[in-house]
Amino acid sequence: MPADIYQKMVYSYKQPMWHAITEPSEFEMSALAVLENRFEGGFPVVLRPITVNLNDEQVETGDFAIVRGKARSNAKEIVFGYCSERYLPLQPFDIAKSFDDNVSEPVETMAFLNEGKEMFISWVLPSCEVATVTGLDLLKLYGIVRCGFDTLKGAGLFNAIYRPVCANTIALAQSWADANTNREEGTGNIWKGKGVNKNLIRDLGYWMKHVQGKARASADRLTQLFGVLAKTPIKNDVEAHEILYTAYPPVKSVAEFYPPELRAGKEEKTHEYNMSQEEMRDAIYGLFAGAGTAITPDYYGMMNATSEYFCHIQPSKRPIATSVMFGGRQKHIKRMVDVLAERI
Repeated sequence: MPADIYQKMVYSYKQPMWHAITEPSEFEMSALAVLENRFEGGFPVVLRPITVNLNDEQVETGDFAIVRGKARSNAKEIVFGYCSERYLPLQPFDIAKSFDDNVSEPVETMAFLNEGKEMFISWVLPSCEVATVTGLDLLKLYGIVRCGFDTLKGAGLFNAIYRPVCANTIALAQSWADANTNREEGTGNIWKGKGVNKNLIRDLGYWMKHVQGKARASADRLTQLFGVLAKTPIKNDVEAHEILYTAYPPVKSVAEFYPPELRAGKEEKTHEYNMSQEEMRDAIYGLFAGAGTAITPDYYGMMNATSEYFCHIQPSKRPIATSVMFGGRQKHIKRMVDVLAERI
């Protein structure tokens, strides 16, 4: 599982990271202190005019290249993407400063990913206790700001129960937010902005301050939300398999409605799909039954077993983080959450 950390620019307070790229800090640090002391100041993001050769002259097209500028630890510059004059790239320094000014809390984790195209900062929001069938479980909630320096990602603010330390874990946290967004309750995805907004860094700061101010209420609501799942035990294996079968059912063959020449191919595709559904059900059940990470025997545990499978275990032909964010994995996780909610 790749970490996709740029130039060892990853920070964690106290807790060791699975990839062990750097050692955790024993002291609390601000975002600007992390950027300066751990990441050697980071790097600037600059726009440079694109030119073409016309009639033996270099003529500007009016478009720009988004360039990762030189860093102290890496003098090589690369192009992140292309944009028009309307695009206003965020700067790592400005993001870190806005975090410090508006959140006024120490950084929990912070990193640059994907050659520096993306940056995230997390902090610990007030925790909540979930009463599971096996006892009290302290559920930490993290506030996470995630910014991209190309034209695709913009800036986003969300909360999640997962602590990001790499590409896959930030995708896991984002997936959780996608599946648990409730604007009235203040959970999941909270705010998103695009690089064409000239007030992007200002608005991001306002929202970070707002989220921190509402954190206690959000924690109380999450306690209730997960309390419902955690107080609903899964009585036996029959019920566990019933939940999985409802979330990821097989499909009936419709080959008989196809032309005779195409029936065999359709039948084969249906069989392959049903086999993949069965493999998913079996794998998630294996995690729920004891192979997963701190899985409790309740609806909350089934949700976590499902997230663990799709975000860490299921094979992928492309980076898992991409599939979790934009592909079928996110839909599969949401499907389980919907089924559990319907049963409650």
